[in-house]
Amino acid sequence: MSYLSGEPEDAGLSGATGAASISGWSGGAEPIIALRENARSQAGGVLAQLAVVDDWWNILTVNGAWSERALRADRSDQLEIGANLKHYVQQTGDLSAETAAALLEGMRLIETRAQSQFAHSYCSRIDQAHYQVTIDCFEVGGRRYATVARANLTELFDLRARAMQLSSNLMRAQASLVRAQEEERRRVAAALHDTAAQHLVGVNLGLARLREMSQDPAVVALADELSTLLDDFHREIRGVTYVMHPPEIRRRGLHEAVRLLCQGFARRTGLDIALRIYGEDRRRGTAVEAAIFRLVQEALANIQKHAGAKRVQVRLGSRAKSFFIVIHDDGVGLPVGAGQAATGVGLPAMERRIEDLGGRLHLESRKARRGTTVAAMIPRHEAGLDFLPGPMLRQPAGAA
Repeated sequence: MSYLSGEPEDAGLSGATGAASISGWSGGAEPIIALRENARSQAGGVLAQLAVVDDWWNILTVNGAWSERALRADRSDQLEIGANLKHYVQQTGDLSAETAAALLEGMRLIETRAQSQFAHSYCSRIDQAHYQVTIDCFEVGGRRYATVARANLTELFDLRARAMQLSSNLMRAQASLVRAQEEERRRVAAALHDTAAQHLVGVNLGLARLREMSQDPAVVALADELSTLLDDFHREIRGVTYVMHPPEIRRRGLHEAVRLLCQGFARRTGLDIALRIYGEDRRRGTAVEAAIFRLVQEALANIQKHAGAKRVQVRLGSRAKSFFIVIHDDGVGLPVGAGQAATGVGLPAMERRIEDLGGRLHLESRKARRGTTVAAMIPRHEAGLDFLPGPMLRQPAGAA
Protein backbone atom coordinates (compact mmCIF):
# COMPACT_ATOMS: atom_id res chain seq x y z
CA MET A 1 0.00 0.00 0.00
CA SER A 2 1.17 3.51 -0.80
CA TYR A 3 1.56 5.89 2.13
CA LEU A 4 -0.12 8.87 0.48
CA SER A 5 -2.51 7.29 -1.96
CA GLY A 6 -3.66 4.27 0.04
CA GLU A 7 -3.57 2.27 -3.21
CA PRO A 8 -1.41 -0.83 -4.01
CA GLU A 9 2.07 0.23 -5.03
CA ASP A 10 2.64 -0.51 -8.73
CA ALA A 11 5.18 2.10 -9.74
CA GLY A 12 8.32 0.29 -8.64
CA LEU A 13 9.04 2.75 -5.78
CA SER A 14 10.81 1.11 -2.89
CA GLY A 15 9.24 2.63 0.18
CA ALA A 16 10.63 -0.01 2.48
CA THR A 17 14.24 1.08 2.01
CA GLY A 18 13.52 4.71 1.31
CA ALA A 19 15.25 4.55 -2.08
CA ALA A 20 13.33 6.28 -4.85
CA SER A 21 13.52 4.31 -8.08
CA ILE A 22 11.72 4.73 -11.38
CA SER A 23 13.42 1.92 -13.24
CA GLY A 24 10.34 -0.30 -13.28
CA TRP A 25 7.79 2.44 -13.97
CA SER A 26 7.03 1.86 -17.61
CA GLY A 27 4.99 4.61 -19.16
CA GLY A 28 5.00 6.53 -15.87
CA ALA A 29 8.51 7.96 -15.78
CA GLU A 30 7.80 11.10 -17.75
CA PRO A 31 5.44 12.68 -15.18
CA ILE A 32 7.80 12.12 -12.23
CA ILE A 33 10.84 13.36 -14.17
CA ALA A 34 8.91 16.45 -15.25
CA LEU A 35 7.72 16.93 -11.68
CA ARG A 36 11.23 16.79 -10.29
CA GLU A 37 12.69 19.19 -12.82
CA ASN A 38 9.80 21.65 -12.51
CA ALA A 39 9.84 21.53 -8.70
CA ARG A 40 13.61 21.97 -8.59
CA SER A 41 13.48 25.06 -10.81
CA GLN A 42 10.61 26.63 -8.87
CA ALA A 43 11.93 25.79 -5.39
CA GLY A 44 15.40 27.16 -5.98
CA GLY A 45 14.41 30.72 -5.08
CA VAL A 46 12.17 29.83 -2.12
CA LEU A 47 13.48 30.95 1.27
CA ALA A 48 11.68 28.19 3.18
CA GLN A 49 13.21 24.73 3.23
CA LEU A 50 11.21 22.82 0.62
CA ALA A 51 11.08 19.20 -0.51
CA VAL A 52 8.80 17.17 -2.76
CA VAL A 53 7.99 13.61 -1.64
CA ASP A 54 6.23 10.73 -3.32
CA ASP A 55 3.39 8.69 -1.90
CA TRP A 56 5.81 6.70 0.28
CA TRP A 57 7.40 9.86 1.73
CA ASN A 58 10.54 9.30 -0.35
CA ILE A 59 12.26 12.64 -1.00
CA LEU A 60 12.27 13.36 -4.74
CA THR A 61 13.71 16.84 -4.89
CA VAL A 62 14.72 19.65 -2.53
CA ASN A 63 15.65 23.31 -2.76
CA GLY A 64 18.92 24.89 -1.70
CA ALA A 65 17.63 25.93 1.72
CA TRP A 66 16.64 22.33 2.51
CA SER A 67 20.05 20.97 1.45
CA GLU A 68 21.92 23.67 3.37
CA ARG A 69 19.94 22.99 6.54
CA ALA A 70 20.47 19.22 6.24
CA LEU A 71 24.21 19.73 5.74
CA ARG A 72 24.51 22.16 8.65
CA ALA A 73 22.66 19.75 10.96
CA ASP A 74 24.78 16.83 9.72
CA ARG A 75 21.64 15.09 8.48
CA SER A 76 22.42 14.93 4.75
CA ASP A 77 22.11 11.14 4.67
CA GLN A 78 18.65 11.30 6.29
CA LEU A 79 17.24 14.29 4.40
CA GLU A 80 18.84 14.04 0.96
CA ILE A 81 17.10 13.02 -2.25
CA GLY A 82 16.18 9.35 -2.01
CA ALA A 83 15.89 9.31 1.77
CA ASN A 84 12.58 8.63 3.47
CA LEU A 85 11.08 11.54 5.39
CA LYS A 86 8.81 9.41 7.54
CA HIS A 87 11.71 7.24 8.65
CA TYR A 88 13.59 10.40 9.63
CA VAL A 89 10.67 11.63 11.76
CA GLN A 90 10.35 8.22 13.42
CA GLN A 91 14.03 7.74 14.18
CA THR A 92 15.64 11.15 14.62
CA GLY A 93 16.54 12.62 17.99
CA ASP A 94 16.33 16.15 16.58
CA LEU A 95 12.63 16.40 17.37
CA SER A 96 10.93 16.17 20.73
CA ALA A 97 8.62 13.22 21.28
CA GLU A 98 5.64 15.57 21.18
CA THR A 99 6.70 17.15 17.87
CA ALA A 100 7.49 13.78 16.27
CA ALA A 101 4.11 12.41 17.36
CA ALA A 102 2.31 15.46 15.92
CA LEU A 103 4.11 15.14 12.58
CA LEU A 104 3.45 11.41 12.36
CA GLU A 105 -0.22 11.99 13.12
CA GLY A 106 -0.36 14.58 10.34
CA MET A 107 1.26 12.11 7.94
CA ARG A 108 -1.28 9.47 8.96
CA LEU A 109 -4.16 11.83 8.24
CA ILE A 110 -2.72 12.54 4.81
CA GLU A 111 -2.09 8.84 4.09
CA THR A 112 -5.71 7.96 4.93
CA ARG A 113 -6.93 10.92 2.86
CA ALA A 114 -8.61 12.40 5.92
CA GLN A 115 -6.72 15.61 5.08
CA SER A 116 -4.86 16.94 2.08
CA GLN A 117 -3.02 19.61 4.08
CA PHE A 118 -1.30 19.68 7.42
CA ALA A 119 0.63 22.27 9.44
CA HIS A 120 2.43 22.12 12.78
CA SER A 121 4.54 24.67 14.65
CA TYR A 122 7.23 23.69 17.13
CA CYS A 123 10.41 24.86 18.85
CA SER A 124 13.58 23.11 17.74
CA ARG A 125 15.60 21.24 20.36
CA ILE A 126 18.80 22.01 18.44
CA ASP A 127 18.78 25.80 18.02
CA GLN A 128 15.68 26.77 20.08
CA ALA A 129 14.23 28.43 16.97
CA HIS A 130 10.52 28.34 16.09
CA TYR A 131 9.57 26.47 12.93
CA GLN A 132 6.41 25.58 11.05
CA VAL A 133 6.14 22.45 8.91
CA THR A 134 3.43 22.38 6.26
CA ILE A 135 2.50 19.45 4.01
CA ASP A 136 0.34 19.94 0.90
CA CYS A 137 -0.77 17.09 -1.39
CA PHE A 138 -1.17 17.32 -5.15
CA GLU A 139 -1.50 14.92 -8.09
CA VAL A 140 0.58 14.44 -11.23
CA GLY A 141 -0.22 11.80 -13.80
CA GLY A 142 -2.89 10.32 -11.56
CA ARG A 143 -0.51 9.84 -8.60
CA ARG A 144 -0.32 11.69 -5.29
CA TYR A 145 2.69 13.67 -4.17
CA ALA A 146 3.28 16.24 -1.48
CA THR A 147 5.34 19.34 -0.88
CA VAL A 148 6.93 19.57 2.56
CA ALA A 149 7.95 23.09 3.65
CA ARG A 150 9.80 24.09 6.82
CA ALA A 151 9.84 27.82 7.58
CA ASN A 152 11.73 29.59 10.34
CA LEU A 153 9.24 31.73 12.26
CA THR A 154 11.59 32.82 15.03
CA GLU A 155 11.70 36.45 13.91
CA LEU A 156 7.91 36.52 13.67
CA PHE A 157 7.62 35.03 17.18
CA ASP A 158 10.09 37.59 18.52
CA LEU A 159 8.23 40.47 16.86
CA ARG A 160 4.95 39.21 18.26
CA ALA A 161 6.44 38.89 21.73
CA ARG A 162 7.84 42.44 21.52
CA ALA A 163 4.48 43.77 20.31
CA MET A 164 2.71 42.05 23.22
CA GLN A 165 5.25 43.44 25.66
CA LEU A 166 4.87 46.95 24.26
CA SER A 167 1.09 46.65 24.40
CA SER A 168 1.29 45.45 28.00
CA ASN A 169 3.62 48.33 28.91
CA LEU A 170 1.25 50.80 27.25
CA MET A 171 -1.71 49.40 29.14
CA ARG A 172 0.16 49.63 32.42
CA ALA A 173 1.14 53.23 31.66
CA GLN A 174 -2.45 54.10 30.79
CA ALA A 175 -3.71 52.42 33.95
CA SER A 176 -1.12 54.34 35.98
CA LEU A 177 -2.27 57.58 34.38
CA VAL A 178 -5.89 56.84 35.23
CA ARG A 179 -4.92 55.97 38.80
CA ALA A 180 -2.99 59.24 39.07
CA GLN A 181 -6.00 61.16 37.74
CA GLU A 182 -8.25 59.37 40.19
CA GLU A 183 -5.92 60.15 43.07
CA GLU A 184 -5.88 63.82 42.06
CA ARG A 185 -9.68 63.86 41.99
CA ARG A 186 -9.72 62.30 45.45
CA ARG A 187 -7.30 64.94 46.73
CA VAL A 188 -9.32 67.81 45.24
CA ALA A 189 -12.57 66.35 46.57
CA ALA A 190 -11.04 66.02 50.03
CA ALA A 191 -9.78 69.60 49.88
CA LEU A 192 -13.21 70.90 48.87
CA HIS A 193 -14.88 68.92 51.62
CA ASP A 194 -12.39 69.74 54.36
CA THR A 195 -11.64 73.37 53.46
CA ALA A 196 -14.24 75.07 51.27
CA ALA A 197 -17.18 73.37 52.93
CA GLN A 198 -15.88 74.26 56.39
CA HIS A 199 -15.50 77.91 55.38
CA LEU A 200 -19.10 77.91 54.18
CA VAL A 201 -20.22 76.50 57.51
CA GLY A 202 -18.27 79.26 59.25
CA VAL A 203 -19.87 81.98 57.12
CA ASN A 204 -23.30 80.53 57.81
CA LEU A 205 -22.63 80.62 61.55
CA GLY A 206 -21.55 84.26 61.20
CA LEU A 207 -24.79 85.12 59.44
CA ALA A 208 -26.75 83.44 62.22
CA ARG A 209 -24.84 85.54 64.75
CA LEU A 210 -25.54 88.67 62.68
CA ARG A 211 -29.28 87.93 62.74
CA GLU A 212 -29.18 87.68 66.51
CA MET A 213 -27.28 90.95 66.92
CA SER A 214 -29.21 93.11 64.44
CA GLN A 215 -32.56 94.74 65.10
CA ASP A 216 -32.90 95.90 61.50
CA PRO A 217 -35.49 93.78 59.65
CA ALA A 218 -33.73 94.46 56.34
CA VAL A 219 -30.42 93.12 57.68
CA VAL A 220 -32.14 90.03 59.09
CA ALA A 221 -33.89 89.37 55.79
CA LEU A 222 -30.62 89.77 53.87
CA ALA A 223 -28.85 87.42 56.30
CA ASP A 224 -31.62 84.84 55.83
CA GLU A 225 -31.32 85.10 52.03
CA LEU A 226 -27.53 84.75 52.13
CA SER A 227 -27.82 81.79 54.48
CA THR A 228 -30.20 80.05 52.07
CA LEU A 229 -27.80 80.65 49.17
CA LEU A 230 -24.90 79.29 51.22
CA ASP A 231 -26.91 76.16 52.07
CA ASP A 232 -27.58 75.60 48.36
CA PHE A 233 -23.91 76.20 47.55
CA HIS A 234 -22.87 73.78 50.28
CA ARG A 235 -25.10 71.07 48.79
CA GLU A 236 -23.58 71.74 45.34
CA ILE A 237 -20.06 71.34 46.71
CA ARG A 238 -21.03 68.11 48.43
CA GLY A 239 -22.45 66.87 45.13
CA VAL A 240 -19.28 67.83 43.25
CA THR A 241 -17.04 66.10 45.78
CA TYR A 242 -19.22 62.99 45.62
CA VAL A 243 -19.02 62.89 41.82
CA MET A 244 -15.26 63.46 41.84
CA HIS A 245 -14.63 60.66 44.31
CA PRO A 246 -17.60 58.63 45.59
CA PRO A 247 -16.65 57.72 49.16
CA GLU A 248 -18.78 54.55 49.17
CA ILE A 249 -16.42 52.88 46.70
CA ARG A 250 -13.50 53.00 49.11
CA ARG A 251 -15.54 52.31 52.23
CA ARG A 252 -18.00 49.70 50.94
CA GLY A 253 -16.83 48.59 47.51
CA LEU A 254 -18.15 49.06 43.98
CA HIS A 255 -21.17 46.78 44.29
CA GLU A 256 -22.57 48.57 47.31
CA ALA A 257 -21.77 51.99 45.85
CA VAL A 258 -23.67 51.18 42.63
CA ARG A 259 -26.55 49.73 44.62
CA LEU A 260 -26.85 52.91 46.71
CA LEU A 261 -26.55 55.05 43.58
CA CYS A 262 -29.39 53.16 41.87
CA GLN A 263 -31.55 53.25 44.98
CA GLY A 264 -31.11 57.00 45.40
CA PHE A 265 -31.68 57.71 41.73
CA ALA A 266 -34.83 55.57 41.66
CA ARG A 267 -36.15 57.35 44.76
CA ARG A 268 -35.54 60.82 43.31
CA THR A 269 -36.79 60.19 39.76
CA GLY A 270 -39.44 57.49 40.11
CA LEU A 271 -37.63 55.21 37.64
CA ASP A 272 -37.97 51.46 38.15
CA ILE A 273 -34.28 50.44 38.28
CA ALA A 274 -33.53 46.70 38.45
CA LEU A 275 -29.93 45.99 39.41
CA ARG A 276 -28.30 42.58 39.05
CA ILE A 277 -24.77 41.90 40.24
CA TYR A 278 -22.68 38.88 39.24
CA GLY A 279 -19.52 37.82 41.05
CA GLU A 280 -17.88 38.92 44.27
CA ASP A 281 -16.66 42.43 45.12
CA ARG A 282 -13.08 42.01 46.32
CA ARG A 283 -11.53 45.43 45.65
CA ARG A 284 -11.77 48.92 47.12
CA GLY A 285 -11.25 52.27 45.46
CA THR A 286 -9.47 51.33 42.19
CA ALA A 287 -9.52 53.56 39.12
CA VAL A 288 -11.59 50.98 37.25
CA GLU A 289 -14.24 50.90 39.95
CA ALA A 290 -14.48 54.68 39.82
CA ALA A 291 -14.80 54.57 36.01
CA ILE A 292 -17.58 51.97 36.19
CA PHE A 293 -19.39 53.93 38.90
CA ARG A 294 -19.25 57.15 36.85
CA LEU A 295 -20.44 55.31 33.75
CA VAL A 296 -23.57 54.16 35.63
CA GLN A 297 -23.99 57.66 37.02
CA GLU A 298 -23.70 59.33 33.60
CA ALA A 299 -25.94 56.77 31.88
CA LEU A 300 -28.70 57.19 34.49
CA ALA A 301 -28.46 60.98 34.20
CA ASN A 302 -28.85 60.77 30.40
CA ILE A 303 -31.80 58.40 30.76
CA GLN A 304 -33.53 60.77 33.15
CA LYS A 305 -32.90 63.81 30.92
CA HIS A 306 -33.50 62.42 27.43
CA ALA A 307 -35.02 58.92 27.32
CA GLY A 308 -38.47 59.34 28.83
CA ALA A 309 -38.02 55.82 30.17
CA LYS A 310 -39.97 54.03 32.89
CA ARG A 311 -37.71 51.04 33.50
CA VAL A 312 -33.95 50.62 33.58
CA GLN A 313 -31.94 47.41 33.85
CA VAL A 314 -28.39 47.55 35.20
CA ARG A 315 -26.12 44.49 34.96
CA LEU A 316 -22.78 44.55 36.75
CA GLY A 317 -20.29 41.73 37.09
CA SER A 318 -17.27 39.72 36.09
CA ARG A 319 -16.62 37.08 33.46
CA ALA A 320 -13.60 34.80 33.26
CA LYS A 321 -11.38 37.43 31.65
CA SER A 322 -13.33 40.67 31.80
CA PHE A 323 -15.33 43.05 33.93
CA PHE A 324 -18.60 44.23 32.36
CA ILE A 325 -21.47 46.67 32.87
CA VAL A 326 -24.70 46.84 30.81
CA ILE A 327 -27.36 49.55 31.23
CA HIS A 328 -30.58 49.30 29.23
CA ASP A 329 -33.69 51.51 29.29
CA ASP A 330 -37.11 51.26 27.64
CA GLY A 331 -37.15 54.89 26.52
CA VAL A 332 -37.51 56.54 23.14
CA GLY A 333 -33.98 55.75 22.01
CA LEU A 334 -31.62 58.04 20.16
CA PRO A 335 -32.80 59.96 17.08
CA VAL A 336 -31.35 58.77 13.78
CA GLY A 337 -28.01 60.49 13.22
CA ALA A 338 -27.89 61.78 16.78
CA GLY A 339 -24.45 62.90 17.82
CA GLN A 340 -22.93 64.18 21.00
CA ALA A 341 -25.88 66.46 21.66
CA ALA A 342 -28.05 63.43 22.43
CA THR A 343 -25.52 61.84 24.80
CA GLY A 344 -23.86 64.94 26.19
CA VAL A 345 -20.16 65.12 26.80
CA GLY A 346 -20.17 62.67 29.71
CA LEU A 347 -20.39 59.36 27.79
CA PRO A 348 -17.67 60.29 25.26
CA ALA A 349 -15.45 61.18 28.22
CA MET A 350 -16.31 57.84 29.83
CA GLU A 351 -15.48 56.06 26.58
CA ARG A 352 -12.01 57.60 26.56
CA ARG A 353 -11.50 56.67 30.22
CA ILE A 354 -12.55 53.05 29.65
CA GLU A 355 -10.35 52.78 26.56
CA ASP A 356 -7.44 54.06 28.64
CA LEU A 357 -8.01 51.04 30.87
CA GLY A 358 -7.89 48.67 27.90
CA GLY A 359 -11.68 48.32 27.61
CA ARG A 360 -14.41 49.17 25.14
CA LEU A 361 -17.71 51.05 25.41
CA HIS A 362 -20.65 50.38 23.09
CA LEU A 363 -23.77 52.51 22.67
CA GLU A 364 -26.75 51.01 20.85
CA SER A 365 -30.19 52.45 20.21
CA ARG A 366 -32.81 49.94 19.19
CA LYS A 367 -34.90 50.23 16.06
CA ALA A 368 -38.30 51.91 16.20
CA ARG A 369 -37.00 54.11 19.04
CA ARG A 370 -37.47 51.40 21.68
CA GLY A 371 -34.69 51.96 24.16
CA THR A 372 -30.96 52.43 24.44
CA THR A 373 -28.22 50.12 25.69
CA VAL A 374 -24.86 51.23 27.06
CA ALA A 375 -22.36 48.40 27.52
CA ALA A 376 -18.75 48.46 28.64
CA MET A 377 -16.10 45.75 29.03
CA ILE A 378 -12.69 46.02 30.67
CA PRO A 379 -10.18 43.13 30.66
CA ARG A 380 -9.67 41.76 34.14
CA HIS A 381 -5.87 41.72 33.97
CA GLU A 382 -5.79 45.37 32.92
CA ALA A 383 -8.50 46.35 35.36
CA GLY A 384 -6.56 45.05 38.32
CA LEU A 385 -9.70 43.35 39.57
CA ASP A 386 -9.85 40.04 41.36
CA PHE A 387 -13.50 39.08 41.10
CA LEU A 388 -14.47 35.46 41.62
CA PRO A 389 -17.53 33.85 39.99
CA GLY A 390 -20.39 33.83 42.45
CA PRO A 391 -24.16 33.65 42.69
CA MET A 392 -26.30 36.22 40.93
CA LEU A 393 -27.89 38.72 43.27
CA ARG A 394 -31.28 40.23 42.48
CA GLN A 395 -31.48 43.72 43.95
CA PRO A 396 -34.56 45.86 43.11
CA ALA A 397 -33.01 49.27 43.63
CA GLY A 398 -36.26 51.11 43.89
CA ALA A 399 -37.46 49.02 46.81
CA ALA A 400 -35.23 50.68 49.40
